[in-house]
Amino acid sequence: MKKIYNLLLMPLAAMLWACSDNVIDDLSGSYDDIQRYNYTTETTGETDKLKKGLKYLHMEFSDGKDNTLNLDVVSREWTLQPGVYKPMKNLEAPENMQFFGYVAKGSATAGIFTEGDLEVNMVGSDYDISGLLTAGDGKRYVVNYRGPIDFVIGIDDPEPSGYTMSLKVEPVTITDYTTWQTVVVPGVSKYTIAVSDPSGNAAAFFEAINKEGLATEDLCGTYTIAGSPAEPWLIDNGWLVPDYGMAGGAFVVAPDGEKQYITQGKINIDKVTGINGETLYNFTGEGLSYITVAGGNGSTNLGIKFVSFLEKHGTEMLDLSFQSNTLGREVKYSVLLPKSFDGNKQFPVLYMLHGAAGNNNDWFTQGGVAYHTGDLDNEMVIVSVQATIGGFDTFYSDNYKGGGVKYESFFINEFVPAIDAMFKCNGKRGISGLSMGGFGTMYYGIKYTDMFVGMYACSPALHNGESINIGDMLGTPGIKPFVVEIGTEDFLYESVKWLANMGQYLPMMTYIERPGAHDWPFWSACAPKIVKFFDGLFSK
Repeated sequence: MKKIYNLLLMPLAAMLWACSDNVIDDLSGSYDDIQRYNYTTETTGETDKLKKGLKYLHMEFSDGKDNTLNLDVVSREWTLQPGVYKPMKNLEAPENMQFFGYVAKGSATAGIFTEGDLEVNMVGSDYDISGLLTAGDGKRYVVNYRGPIDFVIGIDDPEPSGYTMSLKVEPVTITDYTTWQTVVVPGVSKYTIAVSDPSGNAAAFFEAINKEGLATEDLCGTYTIAGSPAEPWLIDNGWLVPDYGMAGGAFVVAPDGEKQYITQGKINIDKVTGINGETLYNFTGEGLSYITVAGGNGSTNLGIKFVSFLEKHGTEMLDLSFQSNTLGREVKYSVLLPKSFDGNKQFPVLYMLHGAAGNNNDWFTQGGVAYHTGDLDNEMVIVSVQATIGGFDTFYSDNYKGGGVKYESFFINEFVPAIDAMFKCNGKRGISGLSMGGFGTMYYGIKYTDMFVGMYACSPALHNGESINIGDMLGTPGIKPFVVEIGTEDFLYESVKWLANMGQYLPMMTYIERPGAHDWPFWSACAPKIVKFFDGLFSK
């Protein structure tokens, strides 16, 4: 038996010897039609200012065997940011998160990359760079590097980056769980800061606690992430309840669109004076611990610079009262009037419907819609009306759940004509809403196609739990253009995502899904897109 055992070991030993003599050498070499390089050193070239808001980072990596990797990476920062980078398609118009790169042997270029992903991560202070890349001649390359990179840090021109921030101020409250009474903490306020990228999507969100009565510029300083904060210079930590698709607190959005909820660390806010004399804000932080709805965790850096502060536009009038004959009661509603409203000039009207347990102020106080109406081709009146009556969610329909509330009749036959008359509607109306209001948006927009020029439904409930199913209505002739936007972590996502495959049957529909939950950080990022969507329709 011993001899047989030795005979079995001999071919195994030969195999191991052959592998040790292979050209892999620490995952470097050529096999399976793929060139593999494990680089060990890096030389950083000059960093160039490419154009407004973009830099060119030049790097050369070597494996010590005369093989090099040359990368020219486009970044918004002076350092390489974690994320996934794509090969540049147009050398004349480079964009953020793109690169131009090639491998070389000595002075001879082996291949210029045209396809594949280059993934960049941080491991402590070291960079971890890897990718499976394809060159123009079809050859494939696996490249890897882990180690330090020292970049040349330049001075940014203080020009607006296109990022914007809005600010909402509220009292700080705490709950006494022995009496379940909520009390206001004296001397401090909660300053909710929502940062959006140039496309209007959420980029970061912070609920900062500081002294009451501060101007925006006085909020600059360093904040510590903390749970249930009630003292100055703290920011509410990020939190998740994944089973219910709920999330909240501080977050930043990663380059791939995933929200990273910040659980620990420090965030600094500072200001600079822009080239036109405006005040711009920077949000920075290093080594911020985070969790994600998908179950991920890690640390990240924050670097959003030259953010413009959005001012409210127009005149907000909240909690106005409308005496309804149909409902036999007063109904609260809120209005945003454009700057040029004078009681004579005519305007289009955009209706924004709130969600279950919400109210007529939500789109103004939580969604911040007034921040996004300053640069429109068509000034518009924006209206939101209460649809939760006496604590009962009407679902924007008549006699919902036998409650006897004729809400649809009130809205269509009484409220809309009254708004037309009061605010000089020019005959063009749009309708939008969230959750229950998303249902109402599609229900009214499809049933009354001649009344509205289009619909924008955020996180829509497509069924009211009774007889009305929006899916059954989508074959209605004459449906106007509409948008459905849903978060992939929303508890309604599974009931909505089938619309993504309906484009061939619903050419008037635009379907948008992106990371996000059933919450105001998601819906407030919809607000600028809603306004722009209807600005376009009102021009037709």
